Amino acid sequence: MLQNRAMIANLNIRQWTARKHDRAVSLEVDATHSAQDGGRYNKLLIDKSALDPLAKHAGRIRDYHYTMTLPWGDNGDRLLPAKAYMDYTAAMRQFKSDNEALTKIFVVDYPQLVSAARQRLGTMYDAQDYPPADDIQSRFGLNVSFLPVPDAKDFRVDVGNEALEEIKASIDATVAERQAGAVRECWQRLFDVVSKLETTMLKDKPVFRDSIVENVTELALMLPKLNITNNKELNDVCIRVMRDLHEPPGCLRRSYQARARVAQEAASILSTISTHL
Repeated sequence: MLQNRAMIANLNIRQWTARKHDRAVSLEVDATHSAQDGGRYNKLLIDKSALDPLAKHAGRIRDYHYTMTLPWGDNGDRLLPAKAYMDYTAAMRQFKSDNEALTKIFVVDYPQLVSAARQRLGTMYDAQDYPPADDIQSRFGLNVSFLPVPDAKDFRVDVGNEALEEIKASIDATVAERQAGAVRECWQRLFDVVSKLETTMLKDKPVFRDSIVENVTELALMLPKLNITNNKELNDVCIRVMRDLHEPPGCLRRSYQARARVAQEAASILSTISTHL
């Protein structure tokens, strides 16, 4: 039962964009070019380099979140398998701690950054565009919320028996459809990395990063945790990937025979994966 094997995870990252629509400048540009509603001019309130560490860190958090979860809803909800929960929450605690440390650095620098903006923005500078120094920290944050996967058996509402059964059937159908989509995502991820490896190995003199090889093994090791239906075929293919495609990157660069063997094994594995897509 999926409700016992997974949960819904929703990631929320708050970040101050430090951008502000300048209506006066937008109108000025329109007037200069005899335009009407020609566009919007957004001021960059703070030197971009000051926010880059927080923005890049947020990108790493989102990448990890999407790697460790599977598609579910269309509102940011993702499916987190119970097997991956401990790894996921441990990583998120570290991400949150690092995010707080980066935020503190920015908060300390904030008054100087605002002062520097006076000269950088010239007549576009407006003190009212900037949040108070004692409020800026609240503009950043990281939170993950968890919810159970919907279960029609637990759905109770006073709408009459016939309508209630229709609603329960709809819930069951939605859960089944999304579960199938999550399983397809596992197969698709594996197909993508194995296909990229095969394409690289078929080149006469391939130039590639070690990650092309390492990503295949890493995914094969992780996918059993994301295998919410305990699909035996998926687990078996992951074992094949680790057994048959594992070859040191250096060896693959030097040896045509090693590349040919891996390409052949990859093609066979891709053929199996394709039957599930």
